Amino acid sequence: MTENNPLNSIKQVSEMWEKGLNGLLFQTLDNNPLIQITKVGIEANSRYIEMLKRNRHLMASYMNLPTKNDVANAVKQTVQAEEKIDILEEQIWNLQDSFAQATEEQNKMLAEIIEYTKHLHFEWQKATQELTKLSEMQNEIETMKKLLQIKKEEPVLSGK
Repeated sequence: MTENNPLNSIKQVSEMWEKGLNGLLFQTLDNNPLIQITKVGIEANSRYIEMLKRNRHLMASYMNLPTKNDVANAVKQTVQAEEKIDILEEQIWNLQDSFAQATEEQNKMLAEIIEYTKHLHFEWQKATQELTKLSEMQNEIETMKKLLQIKKEEPVLSGK
């Protein structure tokens, strides 16, 4: 049954074709004159392509047209500029945050200074009032001293 199977027959035929084509391919590639001719053709073609590139570059420079390299450099510089802009944006955001924090701290400090100044003003007023009271008391003591001196002198005068 397996001998009469058409799939096996097709497989055998395809293996024979594969071996035959591989042999022909290896013979063709192993052919030294063919390799030499191909090498000469590739060298000539590469020189021709280089000449075309130079001519295209010269024509583009005469016509003031951008070349592929010019466009690539422009794109590269644009990407670099965008990256630098992103870095600068981040630095600006950090500075804004720092300024906001510094402003907040300054406002707290100013509030403390204002509170301290109010306290000093209150203490100054209190000290001024106490000084006024002390001055009044000193005046009263002076007047009492004078009265006591007058009273001490009166009995001495009346006792004569």
